[in-house]
Amino acid sequence: MSKRDAVLIIGGGLLQAPMALEAQRLGLLPLVTDRNPHAPAFAHAYEHHILSTSDVEGHVRLVESLRQWEPTTGVHIIGVVTCGADVAPTVAAAAHTAGTPRIPLEVARMTHDKAAVRIALDTAGLARYQPRWLWRRETCTRHLEAEVAETCSYPCVVKPVEQRASRGISLVQERQALSGAIRKAFEYGATYLIEEQLRGTEHSVEGIFDTDGALLWLNIVDRFFDYSSGVPIETGHVNPGSLVPRIGTAVDRMFGNVAHALGVTWGPFKMDTLVTPEGHPKVLECTARLSGGWDCQGTSPMTARNPMRALLQLACGLPVDAPLTWKPLQGYSACAAILPQVTGMVRALPARWPQMVMSYPQEVMWTIRPGDTIAPATHNGERAGFVLAHAQTYADAWHRAKSAADALADAVEVIP
Repeated sequence: MSKRDAVLIIGGGLLQAPMALEAQRLGLLPLVTDRNPHAPAFAHAYEHHILSTSDVEGHVRLVESLRQWEPTTGVHIIGVVTCGADVAPTVAAAAHTAGTPRIPLEVARMTHDKAAVRIALDTAGLARYQPRWLWRRETCTRHLEAEVAETCSYPCVVKPVEQRASRGISLVQERQALSGAIRKAFEYGATYLIEEQLRGTEHSVEGIFDTDGALLWLNIVDRFFDYSSGVPIETGHVNPGSLVPRIGTAVDRMFGNVAHALGVTWGPFKMDTLVTPEGHPKVLECTARLSGGWDCQGTSPMTARNPMRALLQLACGLPVDAPLTWKPLQGYSACAAILPQVTGMVRALPARWPQMVMSYPQEVMWTIRPGDTIAPATHNGERAGFVLAHAQTYADAWHRAKSAADALADAVEVIP
């Protein structure tokens, strides 16, 4: 590996900053793109470019330009990656232009479209892994209300096909609320899904396939949600999760079957899943990337496992460390969201840990700062911050993270 070997990281947010730091540890030069000129990951970049992460053609042109100037700069792109950003088509197209390892662009595009995923899984005979669902473009009509009652039943879930972090999602309890939920989904795109609302426990499953299609990494975390506002707000997770072996094996099997059906045989793949009270796993969403809820960036490394490093090595054609699934687990870690239930302008963030949680070793990441206007979160992209905590037991890890997050939420100073 040359001292001028670089990796293009698409996305410069808080969730991509740990990947830029990991690239540095591997001796790579991180080149980071984001449309935000103040993106946090830019602080760790060798070079950054102001460019929307969804601009596929813009990234193709950027890679072509960087390759053109390579003889002058000496910087050579040997990989293209992201984590926690829903930009699989951008990554695939940029990697194709750079000539680096990747999944096919058509596969990346399909995994980016919730409706295309549903269609592909039904076509592959994997309907058992799905809720009952409909895919529509039109506004609400009496005919559609009746079709939903017959096909999906009420309550149901309405969601845009190309959004994540619960943006545009509504839980529809009765027929009269369907029209408003569809109008909300239209704010995020022209097509939407209507799905049966499933009951059970929720989990995030992420893996990395090597060049032979074998799993380098597979992990399941338990996810917790608050539905009181009518939308699913994730309050946190514990890593690794607590599924009993029989159900965990069923989830593992589903992960492999779904990835294969979608054509993902290389690189990262992530599923949001639900396990019904009967023990049947279901796919809520999936995409060709690593997780975005501080799983791969925080709670996995806290237990001495680092999927970001493995993906960087794989995407750059470097020798990959021993499979992460072989590494012994070192305790449990948890992530809890900081959710101030107030509306107003942030006057100040807590200057130090509240007394009740100061004895716990934690990390805190804020997504807000003084001067910002906040309100109770309406989707997962509006959470005010996160606390990561580690302990030797599952219960202690969650208690430490959640108690700290709640205390910090109460300590945020807000001007109404």
